[in-house]
Amino acid sequence: MPFIEVNGANLFYETYGQDRPGQAPIVLIHGSTVTGQADWAHIAPLLARRYRVIVPDCRGHGQSSNPHMTYSFKEMAADTAALIRALGYERAHLIGHSNGGNVVLVALLEHPEVVQTCIPQAANAYVSQDLIEKEPRLFDPDRVARESPGWMNEMIALHGPYHGRDYWRDLLRLTVQAIISEPNYTAEDLARVTRPTLVIQGENDSVNAPMQHGQFIAKHIPHAELWLPQGVGHNVHLDATLDWLAHVLDFLERRGDDANDALYRLRRTRYADDRQTVFELRAAPAPQGVTLSGQVLTQQALDDALQSIPAALQPASPGQVQVLLHDATPWALVNRPVTDLRSDPARQLERVSQALLGESVRILRPGDPWTFVRLERDGYLGWIQTAALQPCSPAEAERYTSARNALVIAEITPAYHSPLPNGAEAGGEVGKLPFGVFVHVARRQNGFAAITMPDGRLWWLPDTALLPLSKAPRHDREGIAAALKLIRRLVGVPYLWGGRTPFGYDCSGLAQAFYALMGIVIPRDADQQFYAGIPVEGPPQPGDLLFFGSDDPHPRRPITHVAISLGGEEIIHANGAAWGISYNSLDPYSPTYRAWLKDNLVGVRRFE
Repeated sequence: MPFIEVNGANLFYETYGQDRPGQAPIVLIHGSTVTGQADWAHIAPLLARRYRVIVPDCRGHGQSSNPHMTYSFKEMAADTAALIRALGYERAHLIGHSNGGNVVLVALLEHPEVVQTCIPQAANAYVSQDLIEKEPRLFDPDRVARESPGWMNEMIALHGPYHGRDYWRDLLRLTVQAIISEPNYTAEDLARVTRPTLVIQGENDSVNAPMQHGQFIAKHIPHAELWLPQGVGHNVHLDATLDWLAHVLDFLERRGDDANDALYRLRRTRYADDRQTVFELRAAPAPQGVTLSGQVLTQQALDDALQSIPAALQPASPGQVQVLLHDATPWALVNRPVTDLRSDPARQLERVSQALLGESVRILRPGDPWTFVRLERDGYLGWIQTAALQPCSPAEAERYTSARNALVIAEITPAYHSPLPNGAEAGGEVGKLPFGVFVHVARRQNGFAAITMPDGRLWWLPDTALLPLSKAPRHDREGIAAALKLIRRLVGVPYLWGGRTPFGYDCSGLAQAFYALMGIVIPRDADQQFYAGIPVEGPPQPGDLLFFGSDDPHPRRPITHVAISLGGEEIIHANGAAWGISYNSLDPYSPTYRAWLKDNLVGVRRFE
């Protein structure tokens, strides 16, 4: 059985799996009062299918000695760092549970040079008052002997043969003294961490969840990830083993080496919004440096990825990276009055937005029946039905777009084959166009206007349904009032997630449609609009956008809703509460007052 002397203690450890060149091993640190084998026996062989795994008994536990009868997270973290070096490794992936989570967290802070990645589970960065109040009684040896004989017998079996039958009492006293004394890291301390970190805490962890210790750690360590499995308590690796294994292995695959972690950080900081960008890259070792594979939206993203790779791993090669958007990326025009943009290529999956007649797209991933596109209007990405697209050249797309000279202002207008009187009977209705569609009027006859479809067909609309762009509202006081008058007609239109027309609007789709009336293109979603707009101080003016956040307790609350100001406290918005477009007020004395809106107003923005 392997032992190794580190820092004056003789540590027992077990190993699983084979060393793999260029790959750091995993070191598993057990929780309080148990041993490496007791905590990790069923996990280590599973991890060993892909990694070398080292499972030590911490000093004073199991077969490891405790020459000075001490128990300190800092001492055990120093032991862990010394063990890694003594076994000939430069770095290791540290995974610790409970007190072992504290040990690996301390190692991350005090010995970052030996840490490849860190996964603290059920750990705490500081000693909260609830721990001071409840842990001494829990770890009291007399109480354990009286009320928890099973726990007592387990400790005797694990430690008694090596430290004496009554050693368990000393171990409990040493353990609780450490628990109520350390660690004592601040948010500023955690902010200095540079190694990849995955924080795990069971939703029902009675020790750590009440004070949200996991959330505190993950919030303050830069680029840390947090997994809070639902319905699971303190021992996530034991109670949800398969999910635990999947999360840990996924984390190690994505961020387990310096090159892939650099790509992850770049994506988080510059390419995180997958509504408007594609950044799906992985790095793999190559004879010289690393090579990249995957997809990015632009050449700039690829250049940034190559530059992000640490210098020690250069030269990096683009390998098999596909750049989706370039000069040769195909163009198309939307050839339906309105068509859905989906998050994935299936009708039953989320509608993220919609594309309207005549809007241009870039075809990023052609397919049948679905095509992955970028809407040129606002840069939004998604899957659209291929049959809704009319392929064209860049010049054709430009000519069609620039030729549009009118705007549909009817809520929904019928379209006909011909301009004959009683056209619905004589010419036949061919479709319906919604409010907000920009069209090219080719000619007029009998009170009808012929609009050119992207495929060259002519549809005839009632002339009264259209507003010439020369008469469209401008972005001034009178124009905003005129645009609001048009928007007011939509009160009662149903709410539709991802909707942009009177067939159904969502909140940001309505805001986008309002500004489009005045020729201003704003981002698609509420949070994008909030960060792109000009902050407004003082009372909102007509046409300003009001943004609202959720009940999230964190300081930077996510933006979840947007409304259009009618001036002062009054707003119009598409909302789930009314399940449609409605008026509301932020004035508590108004009959349309909604307290949630008043309480969750984050800010006001304006576009020019």
